[in-house]
Amino acid sequence: MNFLIDQQHQAIFEKAKAYSVECLAPFASQLENDRELLKAKMKEMAEQGFYGLGIPKEMGGHSYNYLQMSLVYEGLAYGSGIMSFLLQLQNNINMEIATFYEDIDPEILKVVPDLANGNKTTAFVLTENASGCDPSATNAYAELDGDVYHIHGQKDWITNAQDADYFNVMVKDGKDSQNMIMLFVEKGTPGLRYIANRERMIGNGIIVGSLEFDNCTVPKTNLLSANGFKEALKAIDVARVFTPAIAIGVAQQAVDSVAEYLGQRESFGKPILTNQGIQWQLAEMNTKIEAARCLLYKTAAVMDSGEPVATIAAMNKLFATDVAMEVTVKCAQLFGAEGFMKDAPIAKSMAVAKMLQIVDGTSEIQKIVVGRGIARQYLPRR
Repeated sequence: MNFLIDQQHQAIFEKAKAYSVECLAPFASQLENDRELLKAKMKEMAEQGFYGLGIPKEMGGHSYNYLQMSLVYEGLAYGSGIMSFLLQLQNNINMEIATFYEDIDPEILKVVPDLANGNKTTAFVLTENASGCDPSATNAYAELDGDVYHIHGQKDWITNAQDADYFNVMVKDGKDSQNMIMLFVEKGTPGLRYIANRERMIGNGIIVGSLEFDNCTVPKTNLLSANGFKEALKAIDVARVFTPAIAIGVAQQAVDSVAEYLGQRESFGKPILTNQGIQWQLAEMNTKIEAARCLLYKTAAVMDSGEPVATIAAMNKLFATDVAMEVTVKCAQLFGAEGFMKDAPIAKSMAVAKMLQIVDGTSEIQKIVVGRGIARQYLPRR
């Protein structure tokens, strides 16, 4: 397996990184709470060609593979982890609508070009207050009555809950059913109600809220998948390829920025960066980032091959996000008092790293996935 990035791949990464440094990083503070600026930057990213990455070209996208997409998100995260996260979330859902579902209604596919160019937005409606990232614990359900589904229940922690034009909604196939289905719900459908946004440590320019389905009715043709559980797990695996890419971009920027700072800041008559103890800390951090990057590239390559990816994707998510958290905390320490300032970029990087450890399954969930994989391999079969 070749881990060397060729010129084409390097160009993809450099374009994303250059854009993020020039056009995203200078607005980090404003993007934290200014929803209109955030929307404008999302539109700008669409104009720059960062939307529709995994959507086939014949449907208006770029036909990027998972490695190419990973490089885009790593590059964008160098300037803004939050914007990279929001973009990959949009692109993931859009790609799923375009390519994941086997018997999708042709009318639904007509929205894909608008998703590929950023004219329309989507949201993935999976989590609930009591279930988190465990799709099997879903309580919301839909009942089929003739040619329509009636959806009931509440979903929580939904990114773009207020702003999305379309929702991919996972519910039980009947109140007492164990089977899950995925339904396509358009904004403004009667019975669909946005509840409230909750402020977070970082990324409050993004609406993350709850949705209530009170006898929300959609046509039977809006069924995306009769095997929603399988589709949800596949979507989570996709996220566990790209979230680590964002973590790596955030971590690399933290190390680069503190190295530059310490090279210019003097203590006891010489730059702090000349201190061997400091150099060793930076060496350790850069080594861990590079190890995470290699695991990311391998995970993306496995995903591109079509081979089972769940275990290595969990390793990828666990390692990269834990590295990002460790690195940003250490870099904040090396920044000294500057690293403790509320408006310091490293403070935002730490908050993003913590967010990345939690979304798409916490680090503890990743350990469960990996541990169960080991147990299946070595426990006696019964």
